[in-house]
Amino acid sequence: MRRWRNWIIVATFTLLIGAVLYQQLDSKNRNVSVESSELTKDKVQVKSIPEKPEISYTAPTFTLTGMDGKIYDLKELRGKPVVLNFWASWCGPCKDEAPSFVKLNKQYGDQLQILAVNLTATDTVQSAREFAQAYGFTFPVLFDSDGQVAANYEIRPIPSTIFVDSKGIITDGVLGALNWDDLKERSVALLESVEPDN
Repeated sequence: MRRWRNWIIVATFTLLIGAVLYQQLDSKNRNVSVESSELTKDKVQVKSIPEKPEISYTAPTFTLTGMDGKIYDLKELRGKPVVLNFWASWCGPCKDEAPSFVKLNKQYGDQLQILAVNLTATDTVQSAREFAQAYGFTFPVLFDSDGQVAANYEIRPIPSTIFVDSKGIITDGVLGALNWDDLKERSVALLESVEPDN
């Protein structure tokens, strides 16, 4: 009888230890799966959108010298929408749309950044300066002296305009001259894509 009681005690004790060990292992497995899912979330958040001159991709970064002698780095402008306008002084349609960019800067210059990228590889610094002064550009005029930025953006016809949101993602693009109404409409859409600060 005593033997049976001892066996029951040992069996009960063994079952209790097994249950405790099972709970501990199950808890560890849950923690590991939670950590791995959080890791996956982090990887998704950290994963960046590649640079490509197309809508929904990160705008190819560049650093160019401006007419004012300052260095402009596109990446450093994140946090504010950017309108990139590729142009040259000899381009007739560029002359047609120049007043619209001046007007855009007056109306929305505090909310977005216009960068006038001169295709200096096919133009001259002097001609670009004269053009900017003649039309009253008060926004930065950048010199693409070797044509590398235009190549990275696959610019063929000019003018060409690229709309970049505050996160550096291209949201829109236009080949050819923009009239005021079209430029304003696209710029307002760009501004409306800006997420408010929390």
